[in-house]
Amino acid sequence: MTKLSDKAWKHCEDIIKAIHNHPFNKELSKGTLNIEKFAYYIEQDILYLQDFARAYAIIAAKSPLEYVKIYLNHSMAAFTAEEEIIHEFFKKTYNLANTGKLSPATLAYTSYLIKTCSSEPLEVAVAAMLPCPWVYCEVGKAIAKKADKNNPFSKWIDTYASEEFENIVNEAISIFDALANKATKEVQNKMLDAFYTSTVLEWHFWNDAYNKTEFDKISNF
Repeated sequence: MTKLSDKAWKHCEDIIKAIHNHPFNKELSKGTLNIEKFAYYIEQDILYLQDFARAYAIIAAKSPLEYVKIYLNHSMAAFTAEEEIIHEFFKKTYNLANTGKLSPATLAYTSYLIKTCSSEPLEVAVAAMLPCPWVYCEVGKAIAKKADKNNPFSKWIDTYASEEFENIVNEAISIFDALANKATKEVQNKMLDAFYTSTVLEWHFWNDAYNKTEFDKISNF
């Protein structure tokens, strides 16, 4: 029997391919990504991870006891990634500037996750949260195979290509499938829709960072 996670991933293959081939990730892989674009990405990622951690905490609150500790750990891992990787390393090493801006994708993605985790069944909430770590893991591993050891973004690459991060992702996938196996067909379809929506938002997040898109920057505004 095909796992629902496999079905979800296959349904999003074109989007995931577009993420792999996005100029942001291609240039990051080569170490040529403009530092201001990377700084904007980091700034948006800080905002994103704050709500991502909150969304995991919401999931933990509505989960069976067997999953509560796992999702609380995932919530803490999101905060740890922000503090240790973003603040402690990139902010200090490259003295990255903050613009104080919010990208449309950051607002859309975080709003979607908080709303879904708060109002939808646990299964759908879990599905909405899964693309972020899974896509990052796959992108990180793909870039790690090609990136030079002296790549200025190696800390980012090593984090998401690490075995430790992959273990967290595999754990999340296993829970997704365990919940899916007990879900009705209707709920399974909602899980697939949520997974797809978050994967699309992943692409927009990379794209907005690369283009330094600002939520309130409108022509003739």
